[in-house]
Amino acid sequence: MKGAIRFLASFLTLFMIICPVTVLARDESIDWTPEEVAFMEAHPVITVGVDPQFVPFEFFDDTGDYQGIASDYLEIISQKTGLTMEIQEGLTWTQAYDQALSGEIDLLPAISKTSLREESFLFSEPYYNFKRVIVIRDSTDGISGIDDLYGQTVAVQKNSSHHSFLSEYDDINLSLYDTVEEALTAVANGTETAFVGNLATTNYLIRSSGLTDLKYIAFDADDGQGIYFAVQKDMPELVEILNKSIDSISAEEKIAINNRWVGVDIETDYSEIFRVIFIVAGLIILIWLVSVYWIIRLRREIETRKRVQADLEIATEEAEKANQIKSSFMARMSHEIRTPLNAIMGMSYLVKKTPLNLTQKMYLDRITQSANTMLSIINDILDFSKIEAGKIEVENVPFNMDQVIQDVINIVSHKIEEQRIGFNLTKDPRMPNCYFGAPKRIEQILLNLINNSAKFTNEGEIGLDIRMIAKTSNRIQLAFTVSDTGIGMSEEQTKKLFEPFTQADASINRRFGGTGLGLSIVKNLVEMMAGSIKVFSEQGEGSTFIIELELTIDEEAEATYKDYVSSLYFKEIKTLVLDKSGSNINMLDNYLSAFGIKCEFTTSAKAVVNILETGAGKFSKPFDLLIVDYETPPGDALKYIEQLLENSKIIHKPKILMLIPMMRDDLFELLEGSGIDVGVLKPVIPSVLFNGIMEIFRTKAIVANEAYKSESETLQVQEYDYGVLIVEDNKTNQLIAKSLLESEGFKVFMADNGEDGVEQFKIHQDEINLILMDLHMPVLNGYQAAEKIHSIADTVPIVAMTADVIDGVIEKCREYGMENYISKPFDPSKMIQLVIELIESQGQNVSDKEKSKGINPEHSEEDEILNSEAGIKYMGGNETLYRNVVEAFFKENKDILNVISPMIDSHDYKEAALTVHKIKSSSGSIGAKNLVKLASKFQKALEAKDSEEIQEFYVYFEKQIELLMEMIESYLMKKD
Repeated sequence: MKGAIRFLASFLTLFMIICPVTVLARDESIDWTPEEVAFMEAHPVITVGVDPQFVPFEFFDDTGDYQGIASDYLEIISQKTGLTMEIQEGLTWTQAYDQALSGEIDLLPAISKTSLREESFLFSEPYYNFKRVIVIRDSTDGISGIDDLYGQTVAVQKNSSHHSFLSEYDDINLSLYDTVEEALTAVANGTETAFVGNLATTNYLIRSSGLTDLKYIAFDADDGQGIYFAVQKDMPELVEILNKSIDSISAEEKIAINNRWVGVDIETDYSEIFRVIFIVAGLIILIWLVSVYWIIRLRREIETRKRVQADLEIATEEAEKANQIKSSFMARMSHEIRTPLNAIMGMSYLVKKTPLNLTQKMYLDRITQSANTMLSIINDILDFSKIEAGKIEVENVPFNMDQVIQDVINIVSHKIEEQRIGFNLTKDPRMPNCYFGAPKRIEQILLNLINNSAKFTNEGEIGLDIRMIAKTSNRIQLAFTVSDTGIGMSEEQTKKLFEPFTQADASINRRFGGTGLGLSIVKNLVEMMAGSIKVFSEQGEGSTFIIELELTIDEEAEATYKDYVSSLYFKEIKTLVLDKSGSNINMLDNYLSAFGIKCEFTTSAKAVVNILETGAGKFSKPFDLLIVDYETPPGDALKYIEQLLENSKIIHKPKILMLIPMMRDDLFELLEGSGIDVGVLKPVIPSVLFNGIMEIFRTKAIVANEAYKSESETLQVQEYDYGVLIVEDNKTNQLIAKSLLESEGFKVFMADNGEDGVEQFKIHQDEINLILMDLHMPVLNGYQAAEKIHSIADTVPIVAMTADVIDGVIEKCREYGMENYISKPFDPSKMIQLVIELIESQGQNVSDKEKSKGINPEHSEEDEILNSEAGIKYMGGNETLYRNVVEAFFKENKDILNVISPMIDSHDYKEAALTVHKIKSSSGSIGAKNLVKLASKFQKALEAKDSEEIQEFYVYFEKQIELLMEMIESYLMKKD
């Protein structure tokens, strides 16, 4: 009886919710304030914007009726307040939210609260809370919490709060779905392992979709998420009305609403059970009579299923064999193409180290770029294969954004020139240049997009714009925009754009060619990097692709770069720019200002002559530098410069930097004869321009299209007296590796196969510090040879060299003791760097050998302490500029020992290393050779936190600083 009464009460409550009756009178038992009553009388109708697909919280059913948890709460609130809730139909959630922002809608009934939304709305107390859950199949074991998802791929609804939550876990890969239902279906059919979402929505969809083979796992990700009512900022009374209404709803009513949409726990009705027992008892005899028949049928079915299972196992085995054949073919194809590419790229690198004129150097650059393009095609095919298998990886390494842009432009410039179209580059000067991320993947994305634009653009131009759109302490949101004036696409073609092996339509493939893989790979890579891609296109009007990526700033490298820039005292350089292009002027203004260079702009070639003759510029001092766009002066720009420099009325002739059009490499050989100090290829990249100006005021050189040189490249080349054994059966590869290593001072031993390599190691074991091992060789392969060598000496590092890039090769190398891996074709400079790092890590640090030689400041030659002649040469022969730089150096560093000494005493080695690095950078500019060498070693000791070495180097460093300051004072007094 008690159960029946309880059932009737629940039924009546549910009936009131399902079949509401509009009650215009307010519930007077609620303590309304006069202001709240006045508000309800003044606003009898409240407009409501809803999310039409936010099940089970709010949605429209098949008949168009507004349903869900929020709907039930609104109905009860309407009864308690007398307010009419007017639902705005026919809107998407985005439209409803935008109308609420503009004030057209009063109330959003099912929304989560964020700090950003609190700027636009007032929020009620939460009326519903839900938890995140992991959903897996019943048969899945080994997952009991969020930690078990590390290294796994997890399904999640795109742009949901759960998407943002999981993005914080770097070790969890995400598979994005447009709807929760699609994601749950993928888990149910085995396509995905797990799904993360909220309990309420997930439970509702599982029940409504009949996905019965799934289970939940709750985890303590946070304290749950609340669902709120959000109202306009000018309606604070409505918030209080809603809160009071919610508080007055009984616990029974809230449970009834929850059970209706999320799940109902029904108390057992024993009378019904007894009735069922009698029915079952009546049927059991019938079942027993036919059981023999069904047992026979079941046995036959089992036999049939066994046969089907056997056939399935045979089919699976055949599929695995086919996949192995495919993998073997991919490996062989890659190996056979990469091996000759290694020879092309390696030989090009070696030839570039011989005396060459600029044209020859440019030709070799084009050969290397073409080889890289061919390599990128191979990589596209391999990447797509890895994407299909879900095994592609995204690295996270430090990189320089300007270098990435430089590499992209070097590769695409030839294609753009072939099309006879323009190329425009703009880069936000506010954005940092040093990041952690996947530079090769970013380069791959930009190359695919720009090459795609070039393919479909016959006239006009292609643009690459890089903007900073948001920044936190160490994270930055960047937008890469690639636009073109090409043939464009229809809406239907745009929809198919990212499908693999598909062009916009059949005619596109016939007219323009291509594999149809590029953009599919771009989309996958962008999503793997937690970014987004958007496409805007119209037929005949061109296309625009926008990639948004979030990257981590390499704060240490960025600080070092800024220190390096500030140490060059560019603020002393006055610059005049001649350029007719407005976009170029804006860009150059941004770049030069970022370097601290004061500049003036003009579009008139005659005005330049007048300014230099009369000194009528905006600065009181003469101009030190003139930047000229080759395409701005009328007629022959080189003749214009020659005549300008021959003008006797110009008392102080500035240094000249010329901006060269893309693919006009032939002009570089003519620059020096025309009196031009440096040429920089367009489009102008900040670090290339910076490097060009730096070279002008250090030594006369032609920069052409070189990237920003690292600090290590500006110092004297170190010769490394170590032995390397090369085990390689390809004679060309032998020659390349041997030449590269010998040019750096390494002693090289050669072996033609694995067995010969083992013998060579036995003979020269004491002289060999590292082994480069090819994997595929006759007699004894690389794996076997590595195993035998490590049985003789297990500490010698062995580096695998191979053109195999398929999955499993790296793992197999590690199994045989080859922890490091060089893929052919290899980057020669990176190969050298890896060899050096591995040898040094074995306890044979180069700096230790240098240290044994020592630097005794008391016996240093004066020219080594301060070489003013070398310093003036670094400033392009400008002695006045050199004097200003030396004076600034003295003022900045005369008390530097008082700064560094407390840092060392307090063991703040990181800050001390940064300070010493800054001194090292600036001392090179004034010709303080000893201090450059000593500061470099001192910095390494600080970075290694070696207390004994730090104290030893500090004694030398202190004496060197004192001697240098004395010599600077003498130099400045002499000049006075």
